[in-house]
Amino acid sequence: MKLSLHKFGSVGMLTAVLVMSVFMQSTAVAVPAGRVSTQQLAQESRVDQQRAQVSAFLNRAEVRAQLEARGVDATDAAARISGLSATELAALSSQIDALPAGEGALETLVFVLVVFMLLDIAGVTDIFPGI
Repeated sequence: MKLSLHKFGSVGMLTAVLVMSVFMQSTAVAVPAGRVSTQQLAQESRVDQQRAQVSAFLNRAEVRAQLEARGVDATDAAARISGLSATELAALSSQIDALPAGEGALETLVFVLVVFMLLDIAGVTDIFPGI
């Protein structure tokens, strides 16, 4: 028994085309995938860690207050952080570690007063006449 599509006419041809298109859509397509090195995984992990560190810094109450005082919305700042590249994020993360905001003001003031007192005692200046 020989099956001929001409026997069914254009409806048979349309049905055959539809059946073939359904089967062709469901076939899996092989996509070549490269290997991922340990350095790439470590870099991605480091970037995620730095992004979390910067986000945690932005979530601190005093940082949010400073941002609002300068007219910066915290959600806009968080969106900008999520858009940073790996090198920009690394630079910002290292600056957060190295330069904590607002710390050391009292120590600096005490240091300056002690220096002025020592200079006054040594006779170099006459800032405090009673000493």
